[in-house]
Amino acid sequence: MAKLTDIEGSSPTVLVRVFPAPKPWAEKGAEALLTRISGLMNKKNFVSVGLSGGNTPIPFYRAAAKKISSWPEDRKERILWFFSDERCVPPDHEQSNYRMVHENLFSPGKISEATVFRIHGENSHHDREALRYEKVLSDTLGAFLPHPPSLDILLLGVGPDGHTASLFPGTSPEDDRHRLVVAVPPSPDRVARISLSYRSLGEAGTRIFLVTGREKNAILGDVLNPEGLLPTQWVIREAEMKDHPSEFWIDQEACPAGATQWADIRRD
Repeated sequence: MAKLTDIEGSSPTVLVRVFPAPKPWAEKGAEALLTRISGLMNKKNFVSVGLSGGNTPIPFYRAAAKKISSWPEDRKERILWFFSDERCVPPDHEQSNYRMVHENLFSPGKISEATVFRIHGENSHHDREALRYEKVLSDTLGAFLPHPPSLDILLLGVGPDGHTASLFPGTSPEDDRHRLVVAVPPSPDRVARISLSYRSLGEAGTRIFLVTGREKNAILGDVLNPEGLLPTQWVIREAEMKDHPSEFWIDQEACPAGATQWADIRRD
């Protein structure tokens, strides 16, 4: 991960936006996201957005839903929604990422299901589902060759162990170089999952990692260090090779000491 001061004349590789508290993080962050989507709409017919699961983005999605619910239908239909990963559970299961996003973004935002491309976590054939979702990405965003399909904006989280999407410590881009979507086997403490691969996460135009809370302070300090083998660090490196920026939108409590060594810190 390059240090920003070493990149002359280029846009920041890693930008950290620090919001003073969780409420402005959700409200101002959601407004910033929709402004960015609107800007892309001025350049292209459709904008593709990849969504993160978990609990952290819930207030962010609720704030975005309030704003987007008043958009005209023909404008909302120009946003195509995808998922970074999904647990292998039915869509109404309490652990389903789709269920969480539907309840907090799609339903209150009055977003048509025709624009939502979910991962079928209920499919018991996990490898087949990974291949199916690869085809969905290719069919919707463009053929695999000469370049892999690319999401415009990808929202991600950072786990306490440094994982992102469902790519966990001990894995690397070399494990799935030829894949866009991978099946992640279960472990004693988690169910099987389907996840976008390192390649897919790195191909997205911009990655925005949504992180809040003092409990993420230490792991963010590790993630923002250019040295290390954490999955989030691998994703940032994959993006750097394509000159694609990565951003962290965090609250003050999550901001680690020493982060200015590795990233461009901006306070909202």
